[in-house]
Amino acid sequence: MIVGVGIDVIEVERVKKACCNLRFLQRVFTEEELKHFEKCGNNPQTIAGNFAAKEAVMKAMGTGFNVGWKNIEILRWSNGKPYVNLYDRAAHQLSYIGGKKVWISISHIKELAIAQAIIEG
Repeated sequence: MIVGVGIDVIEVERVKKACCNLRFLQRVFTEEELKHFEKCGNNPQTIAGNFAAKEAVMKAMGTGFNVGWKNIEILRWSNGKPYVNLYDRAAHQLSYIGGKKVWISISHIKELAIAQAIIEG
């Protein structure tokens, strides 16, 4: 049973400009996400995809930004497929809405990044 669906799209250029501010990166992304970005050459499309994924998860949980950016972590398996780790308030919210698993899909083109989150109950 699906208990939540969220989608987000963002302009890559907007994230690229925000990345000039180190505080943005440190406030929004976990250490593991930052390591992944570094491995990818700090590609703005990758960073924008992760940002969109975090927003999609928040929308699927129905929380807005109340769960905290770093409480939602978007990482990749060795084959490149993204997955989600939830911590603290985000993990609590998932449980509260009856969610068991968060599925995530991320895509981007030169100008846009899009992500969809589906919460399975």
